[in-house]
Amino acid sequence: MTGAAGFDRVVEAMATLRRRCPWSSAQDHESLEKFAREETEELIEALEDYRAEPTARHRDAVIEELGDVFYQVLFHSALLDESGDSVDGGTNDSAAGGTPYGRTLQLIVDRLEEKLVRRHPFAFGEGADDSTMAPLAAVEAEYSRIKSLEKQRKDAAG
Repeated sequence: MTGAAGFDRVVEAMATLRRRCPWSSAQDHESLEKFAREETEELIEALEDYRAEPTARHRDAVIEELGDVFYQVLFHSALLDESGDSVDGGTNDSAAGGTPYGRTLQLIVDRLEEKLVRRHPFAFGEGADDSTMAPLAAVEAEYSRIKSLEKQRKDAAG
């Protein structure tokens, strides 16, 4: 599974589970909270094991746990898709016979990309290239400045 095709398949698999699996269809954000915590803790344990002993077995365990955490993101985003609330200005066609699964997950990916670019102008801005790396102290100072501006904007927006 690679690229957009893999993304589409995992979104469709989640949609199928929500339609056909009694356990999956009964879940909501609250019932899934404990699983999100557990899976995150298991990922941290797998990362600790991998750092202590970077073997293929521990690497595979990290990959497995990353998948489990991603499943939680996928599940919660599907629930948001089903809610009928659209945060991206689009309309949810649930009333027309189908939930537009993947909309929230795509929004998550888009917002993450925007955040990465916004918070790393030294890597993505004008004049950035792969031939040089910005000094760490300058990067940390710029990142702190950007985070502070983001917080001010968020606080002002209420």
